[in-house]
Amino acid sequence: MQSFKLFFENFIDKKHPGRKGLAKRSGVPTKASVSKLRSIAKHSSGEKARMAHWMANMKAGKKKHKK
Repeated sequence: MQSFKLFFENFIDKKHPGRKGLAKRSGVPTKASVSKLRSIAKHSSGEKARMAHWMANMKAGKKKHKK
């Protein structure tokens, strides 16, 4: 019963600890530059393109905010 409770607590927040992140699952490099991410987004489709656009926007905003 103790092990079941620990197992259940691990998944109660609907997060799976052994699961890869969305960027990694869709095949987008997380350390790529903004221009490289925009290129990936332009030449991809579906989830990969969406993730590349999102990451490029986040990186561009972070760089803009630091100045």
